[in-house]
Amino acid sequence: MSRKKQLKSRQSSDSSRNKNISRTWREPRQVDHYWSFYKKGLYVTKRTSGLPAWLLPLLVMILIITLVFWAAPMIVARMQAGWKLGQDAKQTTLPTQYSDETAVVLKPVADVFDKPDIKADRLTQVLFNEPVQLLQGADMPGFRAVRLHDGLNGYMMADDLTMERTSVEPATFIYKAVVVNGSKRVMSHARQGALIVEVMMGTELYIDYRGAGVSRVALPGGTSGWISDDGVVILPADGELQQPHDLRQAFCNTALSFLQVTYMENGQTIRGISPAGITRLSAQVNGLQVPRTLSGLEKAGKPVPFMISKTEGLPDLTTLLPGDLMIIADSMIQKEAAGLAIYLGEGQMIFARPEQTTIRLMNLAENKDIWQRILVVRRLFP
Repeated sequence: MSRKKQLKSRQSSDSSRNKNISRTWREPRQVDHYWSFYKKGLYVTKRTSGLPAWLLPLLVMILIITLVFWAAPMIVARMQAGWKLGQDAKQTTLPTQYSDETAVVLKPVADVFDKPDIKADRLTQVLFNEPVQLLQGADMPGFRAVRLHDGLNGYMMADDLTMERTSVEPATFIYKAVVVNGSKRVMSHARQGALIVEVMMGTELYIDYRGAGVSRVALPGGTSGWISDDGVVILPADGELQQPHDLRQAFCNTALSFLQVTYMENGQTIRGISPAGITRLSAQVNGLQVPRTLSGLEKAGKPVPFMISKTEGLPDLTTLLPGDLMIIADSMIQKEAAGLAIYLGEGQMIFARPEQTTIRLMNLAENKDIWQRILVVRRLFP
């Protein structure tokens, strides 16, 4: 190539390079061109919410309270319902314990008479939600012939009973509550409800939901109510009360809670009770079933020798133990059981004379007319 052509090519290349440089390079602009607000004294600061500092802890506390008292019980209820649905899916027809011949007691306590007459002798009393068997062909107007679970027959007022048995069928519930205090209030709501009914010691109520210290219980007639956990023992629906380690002492402690309660012949509650009723209830709430009548208790347990000291002419208390039952005759002549005393130890007994209106604590040795009429002593506990 000639020197003239090389020079021309080099000039062309330099010209092209200069064009590219002029296309990509510009003189830098001042910062003020982009940040005009700089000269106006404007600054960017961190934005604040404007909320008070105590609001967030308050919201957290409200959330915790909601979870504990509303969400958690609802979750438990749904879990229990899901469990029941699962059980129902496995078993379409739940087993029933009672037949169509069974009625349920509607009143807190109801009398059982020996005849279909309101003025007849009271044989015993039955408690709220207690099932009884109806006897066919023996009814009278306003009365139903019944048989209690321990085999005692009698008559009850028809208005004291309902044929709705849902509240006593264990298979439809998870838990049950046994009242161990003198009485227990059933309310319309879990918190600050109205009183529906006040049930007595020994009453059993089945539970379909348990919350924080409260339980929803089924009531005879198809309704429901709420009870707190105090004064009751919660058990599985088919469970039974366990006997305490010192059954004898527990029995005596429960019996003492009936002191000064109104005496009522064959009564079974704190509204009116007999020594036989005290014996049955004090045994029942401590896991021991005994007869409810004096004639039944006369054969309960085992006999214990009762002797009179020849030297002092007083009862020999060394043969007695707390909890022993003393069956007492009506008089020195008539040797038929007419009363019962519960021995508590150290010469003390629970008794009610016919002329007394309340249950009393008495000294056995100081009441000669009583220990002279003792027919037999029965011991319920080994």
